[in-house]
Formats: sequence, structure tokens, C-alpha cells
Amino acid sequence: MKKMGDFRNAKRVGVMGGAFDPVHHGHLNVAECVRHEFQLDFVLFIPTGQPSHKVTQTFNEHRYLMTVLACNNNPHFHVSRMELERPGFSYTIDTIRLLKEQTTAELYFIVGADEMLKLDEWKDAKELVNLCKWVAVRRPGHAEIRSHLEIPGLDISGTAIRERIEKNQPIRYLLPDTVIKYVNDLKLYQNCPNDCDFEGIQNSVAKRLSAEKFKHTLGVVETAVSLASIHNIDLCKAYISALLHDYAKEFTHEEKLALCKQFEMPLNSFYERNVGILHGKLSAEFAKREFGITDIEILRAISNHTTGRIGMTDLEQLILISDAIEPYREHYDILEELRTLSVANLRQANILFMRSQIKMLKEAGREVDSTGIDALKWLESS
Repeated sequence: MKKMGDFRNAKRVGVMGGAFDPVHHGHLNVAECVRHEFQLDFVLFIPTGQPSHKVTQTFNEHRYLMTVLACNNNPHFHVSRMELERPGFSYTIDTIRLLKEQTTAELYFIVGADEMLKLDEWKDAKELVNLCKWVAVRRPGHAEIRSHLEIPGLDISGTAIRERIEKNQPIRYLLPDTVIKYVNDLKLYQNCPNDCDFEGIQNSVAKRLSAEKFKHTLGVVETAVSLASIHNIDLCKAYISALLHDYAKEFTHEEKLALCKQFEMPLNSFYERNVGILHGKLSAEFAKREFGITDIEILRAISNHTTGRIGMTDLEQLILISDAIEPYREHYDILEELRTLSVANLRQANILFMRSQIKMLKEAGREVDSTGIDALKWLESS
């Protein structure tokens, strides 16, 4: 998976904020033209959190993930969730101040020339203009507005794209294919939207887990969605499976055993001795009972992400490896190798990871689940 740019040691960094609802080729074209013109090390896309001047239509995480998908294939594009994590209204001055605390690089803030005309309405505008360099870009057809850089072609707006989707009109070549797949798989902007309450589920997960474990979960979601787009796996199923995979992780051993009894889940002797890995099976039960998830492939992906199983689907393999390589994972010997391999071949990545885990458990004198051993043998022979 792509690493974040070397922010601390960069010399010139472009900053591009916006709703990205959805991100489209117009945004990407602007970022690439500015990067080339000003020889920037990279451009940082920052989806707005809670803007003070307008209401965003779409759940924050959808806009963030679409932006990640759009930027994945460009090594000079990176995405930050800093405004999504900051409470209250999102103001550019706060974002720039925070970025300047993190780097000595020159910041080039990319803005539409029409927005530059309203700069005096921005919070702390007098201070803001001196904190970074400004690049005002003008879209085609707006010759009356002065700009620093005129961008060729691609007069595209998010509003027009949303309207086209709602009217079932073609959007190909307006958005990256990965973003189109996300829109289609999750049924965004459509007259018959997805009945899954993504925002409600994510809020419930955030309340259930510690801040550290929730951060891990979001990392798994981002990794799973990115890999699913590469391996042509349903992005909606990838999102839900990753979001709920650790829902029961932080219950105590006693609570997990009590829940198994409550849910009438039979336990073999191995699980009675190794209660810690029951969280996958319990999380699947919560997905079904608390959130109404009935898709058997999703439930299996959640349930089996700790051990795998004979006959694992691509979705199950996706969640297992995404859990192992998400961007916030502490470094271990084969982490980078797994991240590279997972892009090329999910099965081989899972084989390498499971071999490593089984070897580590055996060397530590710990018991190994026969389910995991059987799953590895199946992957190796399939």
C-alpha cells in the first residue's frame, strides 16, 4: 500500500482542501498541474470536516475513501483525514497552522480564483494570507476572473456529477474508475440509496472501541477498500466487514464467555482455552443482531478474520490481510513485503502471513488453532 509522503523533510507541499463530494478528474487535474508548475514534492488532499459556509451532502468517511481511491495511483498525491478528526467547524487557518507545526516545507494552498475573491470573509484572513503561498486556479469559461494558473479543460463540478448520477446519466471519464466503483457499490447519490446506515454503524463502533482500536479499525477499512478496488471485490461488503471486524475485541474474557453463552455459541476446548480470539465470531454475531447484517459473506469475513478457514472467499482473505497490514500497524519483519504482495496477489499474501503467524506461535510455545493450519494448507493447495 502507498506510504504517506515524507512530510517533515519535504521542501514544497501543495495543500488542496474541498468537500470532494465526489472527488473528480477536475480536482486531480488541478492538483497535477499545480504540482508540475511549482515543482511540489507532493499534494496533500484534505477533505473538509464540518465546513462553516456550506453543508456537505455525503458522510465524511465516504468522501475520504473516495479521495484515497482517486489518489492511490499517483505517488505524488496523498490524503489527510485531519479535518475529519477535528471537532467543530473546519477553518483553513486552523489547518494551515497545524500543518506548519508538522513541517518546515513551503505550503502552497490551492484555491479556485473565484474563492480568492471572497478571501476577506475567511476566518483570520489577514494572518492566513501570510502563512502560506497561494495558488489561485481558474477553470475554463471563467475568463473574467484573474488567476495565477489557468487549468486546461475539465470544467467539472461535484454538484453536476451528483445530479447526473441521480438521473442515471453516464459519469464515465468524469471520475476515476475506482471512485465510480465506490459510488456504484455503495449506491451513493442515487434515487434508491443503500439501506445500510454506514454513519450510524461507524459511530457505534467508535463508541464501543477505545480511540486506539478505532484508529486501527479505520486503517483496516481504508486498506480493505483500497485492495478491494484492485481485486474487484465488492466495496460495500469490504467496508462493512472491515468496520465491524473488531467490534467485540475489547470485551474482557469473562464478558466474551458470557456473550457466547447468551448467543448460544458452542465452544470447543481450544476456544475455551484461547478466549482472546473469539472476538471475530462475537463481532459477527453483533453485526447480525445489532446492525441487521444478514449477508453470509460479510458475516464469515468478520467471523474468520483471526484464523481463516478452508474455502475462504476473496472477501475473507481481504479482511484477514487488511487487518495485518493496515497503515497504523507497528512494524514487524515482513510488513512491507506483505503490503506489496497484497496488491499483486491476496492469496499469496495470506499464505505468507499465516505461515509467519503459525511459526511465531509455535516458537513461543503457544497453542495453534487447527482451523488456521487447515486454512493455510487449503490456501497453499488451491
